Formats: sequence, C-alpha cells, structure tokens
Amino acid sequence: MNICLITPGINKNFNDNYHAYKHIANMNNNVLAISNKENINKGGRLEESPEFEADDSLVIHRPYKTIKEQQSFIKRLSYKKKIQEIVSDFSPDVIFCEEISNLNFAIELKRKYKVPIVLRTEFAFNRKHPYRSMGRLLKLFKNSITGDKIPIFIGGLIWSWAYANSDAVISCYHDDASIQPFIENTPFYYVPWPCYHPKIKISNEKLKHRAIFIGAFDPHKNLKELLITIPKLLNDSPLQEFIIVGSGEHIKIIEELKERFPESIKHYKSLSREECLELIQSSYFAYSPATRGGWGFIGDSWAMSTPVVITHNHYGFTDGIDSIVTSTDEIVNRIKAIYEDHEKYNSIKDGGHERYLKNHTSDAVGESFFEICNTVISSAK
Repeated sequence: MNICLITPGINKNFNDNYHAYKHIANMNNNVLAISNKENINKGGRLEESPEFEADDSLVIHRPYKTIKEQQSFIKRLSYKKKIQEIVSDFSPDVIFCEEISNLNFAIELKRKYKVPIVLRTEFAFNRKHPYRSMGRLLKLFKNSITGDKIPIFIGGLIWSWAYANSDAVISCYHDDASIQPFIENTPFYYVPWPCYHPKIKISNEKLKHRAIFIGAFDPHKNLKELLITIPKLLNDSPLQEFIIVGSGEHIKIIEELKERFPESIKHYKSLSREECLELIQSSYFAYSPATRGGWGFIGDSWAMSTPVVITHNHYGFTDGIDSIVTSTDEIVNRIKAIYEDHEKYNSIKDGGHERYLKNHTSDAVGESFFEICNTVISSAK
C-alpha cells in the first residue's frame, strides 16, 4: 500500500505520530509524508527538521517552512509543481490527512489521483461542545445576542464539508464516538493518540514523595486546579515534591505555586524525552488536571507503569482499574489510600500499563490506521 500522508511537523525526536507511521512502513508499505520544517516543541523551543528525510520506506518531504505555509493556498500554489512531481512518482493508493486545516490540499490530491481520503483529527466537531474543534475560529462569531448559534452553524457547515470530502474520519478523542449520527454516511473511527518511548533503563523503584505533571500550559490543561489541589496534597498527604515540566501562557500559575512552596515545586521548562520518561518512571503517581488532551503525558505514564490521577474523565478512564478518577475535594483521600494500600496501588499501576500495551503503543495505533486505510481502499474499488 502507498500512503500519502499530509501532516504538520512530523519529527521522530518529539512526535509520537511519527512512530505510528513508521510502523505502517515497516509492515511492507510505503509512506510518503508532506510536511513542514519548523515546529515549536512543548518546551517552547523551535525545532527545525531537514527538507528531505528517508527512514527506509517512510519518506518525508518538507517543502514548507512553517505550518502556516503548509495551510496557505497561495504557498501551495508556489510549491504545487514540485509537490505534484513528488506525489506522481509515488502513485498513492490513499491520502491520509492530519487535521481539517490540511483538507483542502488533500482534496486537490484526491481529485488528481482519484484515491480516497482518510481524515484524522484530534477532536471532531460536536454541537454540544462547539469550541472543542476550531475553537479560536468559531469564538470569533460568538456574541451576546445569538450566543453559540452562529458558531454552531458555521462549525456544522465546515465539518459537513469535511465529512462529504472524506472517505473516513478518525478522532483521537474518546467521547467523539457519541457524535456518529452527525457524520451521516462517512465511516467514523476512534483511535487513541499513540505513545512511543525510546529505550531507557527500566526501574521499578518509585520515589514515594514525588508526583509529576508534564505538558504545555494551555487553557484546557486547567492548571488553575493545581492551586487548589497541590497545597492540599503537600500539607495532608505523604507527597513532598511535585515536578512540573512545560511552558506556555499559564506560566504565572506555576510561578505562584513555586513562590508558595519553593522547596516542593520543581519546574523545568524543557527536558529531553529520555529525561521526562525517567522522571515519570521514578514518580509515585502522575497527576493531570486537564479537561481534555494531554494524551502524550498520560500514555507515557502508563508506559512507565506510573499510576495516573485525573479529575476530568476525558479519555475513557476506568477508575481503580487503569487510573484514579477523582475530584478536587476527594483527591487527598484517594492519594492517601494508594499510599496505604500497596496492593491497590500495584493493581492500578499494572492496569494502566496493560491498557498502554493493548491500545496506545505506536504499533497498535499504526495497525489501526493501516486497517482503516485498507478498508477505505477496498470500499472505493
């Protein structure tokens, strides 16, 4: 199978998706990726990838400098001849399009090469939660008179167009499966975010006084919750050290925590992948206050056999099995319980790791992508 992948910022050093596509390529398939060079990683640093990269049968062309260039109609025109030559030589069987912002480009290729499109998105449009997908754009149309009506209408139009031009849609968001009736005749799939980790020295030793959070400081990470929960945990549970890795617009929340608990809060703006995994592995638990997203951190925690503690069930968590699903009011009691009940602690730790192995490895996700592509190609014949 020849898969033409249109994706923003594919890079094997900090992009988990890379390894899912690499797994597909390793299954005797050819993957041609069209992407961009520049990316900002979660530590806030600018990363630049080479214009051309070949990893066996995964070949990446990065004609665009930035993601904005890749999504720009004018820039696509300037690179059109070059990209057409690349894709023509490849002769794709299917277009795998990452995010709706790249769909225009995917449609151009679909029309030229008469092949189906699989659209993959982090969040599909949901009328009940209209700002979960394309939130910044749709909020421009919100006002005090009509409220959410215009954003919902515009979002519905855009996504109706997306479904009409896609032969299948994949969402990374667990709860999107409930919106299938909106999609009408376009097949819809839920496939979780992949997790890949380089080989590090495996250790079963957990530092009981330590917990960790890693992620970009975006609004949906809900970091303000830490101002409520971390003081409680530091004062009323065995927790003595809370490590935070990341940066972003809500940095002031972390600075406030550091000022209040200078000996207990350790903040790193950016660390290597290996360093992050080692910190997760050595922590007694991982805590995410996010209302959605943050899947890479959660997957890494499961991979490192570190129990995940969450206060918002946005990923199909099963309390007491693969995670601890709690609240700001109950978090201290729930954390104290896993310090006191080692059998329960180990059960949750093992349950999370089992879920990772079954559903969240880059290999498992890559195989799901391949099966969907195979189904779409067969249906198009």
